[in-house]
Amino acid sequence: MKTLTINEKLNKMIQELEFKDVKELIRDSLVTGILCRISNFSEEVECFEKKYGKNFTEFNKEYEIGEEEFEKYDDLMAWEFAQQGKEYWEKKLEELKSVL
Repeated sequence: MKTLTINEKLNKMIQELEFKDVKELIRDSLVTGILCRISNFSEEVECFEKKYGKNFTEFNKEYEIGEEEFEKYDDLMAWEFAQQGKEYWEKKLEELKSVL
């Protein structure tokens, strides 16, 4: 594993961006990236909730007992992916908070 060497120029840029140090810069970058992913997945989940007027669990139960519809199946798969992505990144954010 390589070690990052912070030279004077990099350190000055970090300070100009008003970060205390490299650790704070990395932490902020990770939190921002994770929050962006949570936001994107949340928007997708909300679109499906509005479209169908229910949450994923309710929609999934109804789909399982109903007749197969390709559009609903496609939405179910996309919705499930978005729901799992949102939950995954929410857990990663909690993990990050616990180690910082």
